[in-house]
Amino acid sequence: MQLIRLVRDDFDFFCPVTGKAVYTEGEVTASTFCGAWSDMVPEEPADLHPELQQAWDHYWNKQQDHDGDLDITSFLESIDQPNWVAFEITVSGMACGPITQTSWTVLDLG
Repeated sequence: MQLIRLVRDDFDFFCPVTGKAVYTEGEVTASTFCGAWSDMVPEEPADLHPELQQAWDHYWNKQQDHDGDLDITSFLESIDQPNWVAFEITVSGMACGPITQTSWTVLDLG
């Protein structure tokens, strides 16, 4: 899966295919949405597509068996889904206070 890195100063994120907001008031609104992670709780992905959930469960169990750290970027890059694109979005500045937050959102752009 392709990974695109973005650095933003707000949480606005629009699907490049539909032009519609991916999230509205914290709720998923994009029909292209396949799943998301936050660096605040990387072990708790949100609303994963069944195929992505299966791959995540396998990855999660493997990491737990070996006391490994979670590497969301590597996990997403390992997924063989040519129409899916992962967006790694880092938000800093006034939108999130004095901290920086990173999230990963997977969209089906096919």
